Amino acid sequence: MSLPVFNGVRAIIFDYGNTLIEFGRRQIDHCDGALGRAVERQFGPFDASRFDAIREENRMGPYRNEYRENQLPELTRQLVESLFGLRPTDSQVEELVEVRYEAFVECIEAETATHEVLQRLRTRYRLALLSNYPCGRSIRASLAATGLDRHLSAVVVSGEVGFVKPHPSTYRAVLEQLGARPGEAVFVGDNWLADVQGAKRAGLASVHMKRWSPPEQFERQPGDHEPDAAIGHLVELSSLLL
Repeated sequence: MSLPVFNGVRAIIFDYGNTLIEFGRRQIDHCDGALGRAVERQFGPFDASRFDAIREENRMGPYRNEYRENQLPELTRQLVESLFGLRPTDSQVEELVEVRYEAFVECIEAETATHEVLQRLRTRYRLALLSNYPCGRSIRASLAATGLDRHLSAVVVSGEVGFVKPHPSTYRAVLEQLGARPGEAVFVGDNWLADVQGAKRAGLASVHMKRWSPPEQFERQPGDHEPDAAIGHLVELSSLLL
């Protein structure tokens, strides 16, 4: 039986990385490694520590820029300019963006248990995905490759909205696709700022997923909202919501 706070919920919205799938250091290293090798093939050796620092700054950049999402081609162009002091051509940027796309899709895996949980939940709720990532094509391709897309009624990616969670426009976009009001939805995610605070500020119930540690760490701040529930594994949603 669901908890009272979840009464009236018609939709469940999931974060992607470290909620439905793992996206931690191993996956980040895979993606950055593929990008670094492609950069070296095009332009030659570079300072690896400088590369790593730029990539970490890229990941945190939206949170320091009023939650505006990165533009992937421009981000890639700036990476080359910072490493080599030269402006890459459009075709060089496109090649590197394609490498990033392929590396992301090939490193994403979905557990059987995740499919089983979503299959049970979709008999009662409409399910959606709301993900922070600058490339919507990468997210959608990985959902198709893992088969997770068949469980979802809506998919919203920050790269297509122009802002990252916790910006309210991201939550409005997914609720609009679902045809649901904030009080009719619960958000499940791992990131304290983007997912827990973002969902609560937008009027949704919140479940904090604590199985994996997110790459972007945010400390609790005075006045922060508490999640309505916390889970250590996705399977625990069944006891909360069914």
